[in-house]
Amino acid sequence: MDLNDLGWNPLFAQHFEAHAGLLPARVACQHRDLYVVYSASGELTAEVPGKWRHTARSPAEFPAVGDWVGVEPREEDKATIQALLPRKSKFTRRAAGMRTDEQVIAANIDTLFLVNGLDGDFNLRRLERYLLLAWDSGADPVIVLNKADQCPQVEAQVAQVEAIAFGVPVHAVSALEEQGLEALAPTWARAGPWRWWVPRGWASPR
Repeated sequence: MDLNDLGWNPLFAQHFEAHAGLLPARVACQHRDLYVVYSASGELTAEVPGKWRHTARSPAEFPAVGDWVGVEPREEDKATIQALLPRKSKFTRRAAGMRTDEQVIAANIDTLFLVNGLDGDFNLRRLERYLLLAWDSGADPVIVLNKADQCPQVEAQVAQVEAIAFGVPVHAVSALEEQGLEALAPTWARAGPWRWWVPRGWASPR
């Protein structure tokens, strides 16, 4: 794998200078205590050492999808995560439970696609809340209003969203009918392989 294709840049390379001897890798997904990371050596299954778990003060100090990490390869495509590079952006939420700890959902993202259906699930206030989170993340939000084929007043709904979006691109599409996708294509292509749809299951193409 080419690190540049994964989003590696001079800023991350500079941060990584302090971790000589480790292999740079990017977190692709997380399964409980295990991570799948991509590196120049290929895909690895990684975990953080026990000391990390004992010294971490909040969930935000653990790797998240999109993070760049320094790993120590082991046998059989396994590795130990020994370092977490500083994040240039992060999408967060409050961790579950009584505590108010920050939980990082995705990191180092440039473009964040917020997807809402134009059917009975349309909720302007909810979209506004996620838009605020997107702005706070440091990523550029793009709003995708799916299921336009089920909405008799698409232009009116788009106007409502644009009124709260303050210059954020708004695209009304129908994944089922393949309508409006051509306008979204350039932004989608620029986002590259690291795209993050928020929230999961909120509105997915049919």
